Amino acid sequence: MSSHEIGHLVHQYGYLLVFTVVGLQALGAPLPGTTALIAAALYAATAHGLSIAGVIAAGALGALAGTTAGFGLGRWGGERLLLRIGTGLRQSPERVMRIRREFAVHGGGWLFVGRFISGVRNLIGLFAGASGMPLKRFLPLSAAAAIVWALGNGLGYYWFGHALARASTWVQVAMVCAGLVWMLVSLNLLRRRVFQRAGNSSAAELS
Repeated sequence: MSSHEIGHLVHQYGYLLVFTVVGLQALGAPLPGTTALIAAALYAATAHGLSIAGVIAAGALGALAGTTAGFGLGRWGGERLLLRIGTGLRQSPERVMRIRREFAVHGGGWLFVGRFISGVRNLIGLFAGASGMPLKRFLPLSAAAAIVWALGNGLGYYWFGHALARASTWVQVAMVCAGLVWMLVSLNLLRRRVFQRAGNSSAAELS
């Protein structure tokens, strides 16, 4: 799905689209939830067809609903479901179980940081449920992660859209390039830190 198509859908369906796409992504579907939120925030900034508060609320609620549904599936399916999904993603059973053990020990950090990592956010609810994380711990952490994620992306791109609309053409090109580079670099660094931590914890278990 291209950015143009997402922008057209945002124009047609607004908050419902953001909630649905973000929620389904958090449940495990390979959908561009962050892109939908960003597109809606930019649309709110430039076309004034949506309220940024509504966009942020739809994104946060969708993330929480999808992650909670994944948590329920993880509780119901447990290890069997994780291994089946891991096989579909070409991950060895040993690696899947290693991540599950890491989640059981450091689940709070994974639950929060994972919301900001592409691919990881699709499975954090499932892993939280399968690892045995208590619901009373899962819900506040998941809600906090969803709110911070939606606020950061929503407000950041809303302000970016306002600045972009007022800038000259060359400045617009430079701002778009700088924004893309910053996003890619920050996500890559965050992903490296998370998986390095997982590797260190696994090595400590084996020593």
